Amino acid sequence: MSIASTVVSVLALVLAAGWLGVGVAGLTGALRRNRWLGVRSPETLRSEETFAVANKVAAPGFLGAALILAVTGGLGLAFGGWGLLFAVFGIVVAVGVISAVGGMAIQAAQSVPVPDAGGCGCCSGAADTTAGGCSETAGDDDAAAADCGESSCGTCALSGMCLSEDNPHNAG
Repeated sequence: MSIASTVVSVLALVLAAGWLGVGVAGLTGALRRNRWLGVRSPETLRSEETFAVANKVAAPGFLGAALILAVTGGLGLAFGGWGLLFAVFGIVVAVGVISAVGGMAIQAAQSVPVPDAGGCGCCSGAADTTAGGCSETAGDDDAAAADCGESSCGTCALSGMCLSEDNPHNAG
């Protein structure tokens, strides 16, 4: 048995154990939003609910990938030199399965409704006068964007960070 075959086969088995854990946690709803495990994208990390839905959808694929990795990792250890091919094949197929279910999980997360932001429209933050922190111009996207000297509401992420001299809200 070659060293490369053994190393790659053991790697496949370790990956199988990892994906088994992620799959079970996703299926049972025990997987919480985190930096490392599960399907992580802007769509899935939007809320706990979207993360849970996405990972519940992806869980059967994670479990399938774990099974593929376990079988091919075991075959890799059993067949010596040829075992390297089994283990590499298993890793490639498992990555493909995980990628496919990740895409399906992102679509599922996108179908979860976005919670209402409390009636706030585009808030530049420059004229925060209401309890909700919305600009007086929350209903008028062009006026709210004008607080920062911009022509569209794409600058809302600045949230009051406008410090230009010609901004009338920055007196002082």
